[in-house]
Amino acid sequence: MMKLWQIISAQSSQNMLYSQSNEPNDFTTTAKSDYAKILAEKIANARNDMEQMSAVQEQLDEIAELHEELTGRQLDDESNSNSSSSEAVETIKKFMPDGSVLIMTVKGGEVVEQFKKKPHLVAVADPSAPPTPSGNVAVTMKVKPQLDLFNLI
Repeated sequence: MMKLWQIISAQSSQNMLYSQSNEPNDFTTTAKSDYAKILAEKIANARNDMEQMSAVQEQLDEIAELHEELTGRQLDDESNSNSSSSEAVETIKKFMPDGSVLIMTVKGGEVVEQFKKKPHLVAVADPSAPPTPSGNVAVTMKVKPQLDLFNLI
C-alpha cells in the first residue's frame, strides 16, 4: 500500500516530466514568434527610412537646382566633401615612453607640423645604486620624467 506522500511525490514527478518536455517547445515557439515580430518591425522601419531618405534627396536636388539658377554655378558634392576634409585641422598629442610629448598637426590626413616637447625632469634617489667600496650606502641621484598636468591641456 502506497502512502499519501509517495502518491503526491510520484504525481509531482510526472507533472515535472510533462512540463519539462513541453517547456522547450513553448519557449522556442514564443522566441520564434517574438523574433518574427521584431524582424517585421525592422523591415517596416527600413522601408519608412528609405522613403524619408528619397524625400530628403529630392529636396536636396531642388535646392541644388535653385542654387544653380540663382548663382549660375553648380554644387559639386565631391568637391565640397574633399575641400571640407582637406581643411579639417586636427592636433594630436602622443605621450612617448621617455616622458616627452609628440605634438602633431594633421590637415587632410597629412602631417603639417610636428614637434617634440621635452619632459620635465626631477631628481630622485636611485635605489639600484651599488654600495661604495667602504661599505657605506651612498645616495646617488638620477633624473626621471615627471608628468606635467599642463601637458594634458
